[in-house]
Amino acid sequence: MRRTTRDESSDAERNDDDGCLSMDRRRLLQAAGVGFGGLSLAGFGGEVATAQTDSADGPFERTYAGGTVHLGQIRAEQARGEAPGSVGASSPGGDDTAADLRRTASEGSGRQPPRRAAQESNADDPGPLTARTEYDGVNAEQTRGGVPSDSQVAAGDGKIVHALNQQVAIFNKQSGRREQQIRLERLWEPIIPEPEGGFVYGEPFVFDPRARYDRESDRFVVAATQYEPGLTTDGELIDRETLEEGELEDEQVSRSPQGWWVVAVSATSNPNGKWYVYRVPPLNNEGLVDYPMLGLDRDAIYLTQNFFGEVFEVTMITLDKAAMYAGEDVTTHHFTGMRDPNADGLTFTVQPALQPFSGGSSGTYYLVNSDFPVPDSGTLTLWEVTDPTGDPALDCYTLDVDPYSYPPPARQKGGDETDYVDTIGTRLMNADFDDGSLWTAHTIQYDWDGDGRAVAAIRWYEIDVASRSVVQSGVYGESGTSYYIPTVGADDGRMVIAHDRSGPDTYVQSVVSGRTADHTQGELEDSLLVQDGESNYDFGEGFGTVGNPLRWGDYNGVSVDPSSGTFWTVSQYSPDVEIPPEADERDPYHTRIAEVYFDDDGLSESN
Repeated sequence: MRRTTRDESSDAERNDDDGCLSMDRRRLLQAAGVGFGGLSLAGFGGEVATAQTDSADGPFERTYAGGTVHLGQIRAEQARGEAPGSVGASSPGGDDTAADLRRTASEGSGRQPPRRAAQESNADDPGPLTARTEYDGVNAEQTRGGVPSDSQVAAGDGKIVHALNQQVAIFNKQSGRREQQIRLERLWEPIIPEPEGGFVYGEPFVFDPRARYDRESDRFVVAATQYEPGLTTDGELIDRETLEEGELEDEQVSRSPQGWWVVAVSATSNPNGKWYVYRVPPLNNEGLVDYPMLGLDRDAIYLTQNFFGEVFEVTMITLDKAAMYAGEDVTTHHFTGMRDPNADGLTFTVQPALQPFSGGSSGTYYLVNSDFPVPDSGTLTLWEVTDPTGDPALDCYTLDVDPYSYPPPARQKGGDETDYVDTIGTRLMNADFDDGSLWTAHTIQYDWDGDGRAVAAIRWYEIDVASRSVVQSGVYGESGTSYYIPTVGADDGRMVIAHDRSGPDTYVQSVVSGRTADHTQGELEDSLLVQDGESNYDFGEGFGTVGNPLRWGDYNGVSVDPSSGTFWTVSQYSPDVEIPPEADERDPYHTRIAEVYFDDDGLSESN
């Protein structure tokens, strides 16, 4: 299938010799939310993808020392229950949004795929996808004000790690008994020194956690971002808005804003014991760090992030997994300025794959991103890394796909037309690798009835890495209802998507959809309603409009069980609690952890 030709306005916005897309910095910060019958497209890859070897700067080698944390030793301290102060746990930029992009999304761009080719929801119908185990994870009342939850789940042999803004908890996998819970920043306490002038928020601000289980090495891996705002010579906070305005002179800055990747690995398969912890700064550490992403292969751990400095860029590091798993100093290779000059839009939120059984020094590792569309796009970018711990090389390939546009916010039941939920744009939520296929998904706008009333829908992709092409894809949702924040998991030819669904007659729901290998190309086989929303979600006056929707998510979690091959998911829902919008406290969210499987997996609810 040929990609739709770029329109003149998109071409006019390109400048610079490297073909990167130029975008007003303030607009990008806002648009990023930096702030705290199936569509069968088998074999539609278009022209053969060509490698772009000038797609990043680097590698730049650095070595970092780590530290050690023993969760058992700090359990008693946490249990004494000194209530820490409330810290806003959204990303450092606040809740601004790109009103112009969302306006375009609401009106529709006219470049959606054929409506007849998309697959409507069957989440309320019984099918082969079943929940075996369910229980609540950590809820908002236990997070010191962390909004949104940014929930992640990692399933090991007997334990579940639930990481979310402000907290990390460990559960017995089958019984759901919470064995311990600590503040998120405590995981990296030994390696976060207090800066001159002190922590602006009174303690380290660590947010946007990611959690994975390395099934090849039987280790848990948790990553996040630490951010420390800057200070003026008068002691005033240098926040995102100050940076956007660009009005500060050098002599007015006492301390520039800075950020770090922080990553922790369990010393064994038991997360209740010792962890090795590391803190890695960007090479040019002056600006806003946001949305860290975590992946791994046989030999390396990979971290990426969106970085808002003097210019916006995506940066990546590769870390020697063997050294980290031994608690030794780790050699790290930095890549900066990641860019695909052939993409339709801006390189944004590059997702590293969970790829534990391949890649490394004897193979190829994969990352993928969708574009930040201006106003729409028809490309994905596939990234390949070789020799990650020795002499890494990074190439990218542009993949043609059906056009996609920024999704509108989602309606929810129980309020008026100002109770909109943020669907987080077209960024990919994660990437999972399974036997030569890279699976990923994102939210797009979709006009089901052709009447100009687009809603948020889910588009998923299977990328064959050998041919560097999308071999199947699908659009999933329904007219008048929004589907959003899709997170994928894949194993043995099966794929699931944990996502949210809401509409004027539906509270925000937690749903898992999926397919098996022998199902019809381009279609999902079944959807399962894991947790129904129980009330309208509204966390304060002034939020919930089309231009300033309520933050929700910002992502869900999926983890493949290393023993049974079932899928563990986690998502956020609104409990049966209503807080008046004018009140000082916010509506709470709760989280739900569920183990799901397909009936033909040979499992039952009892075994």
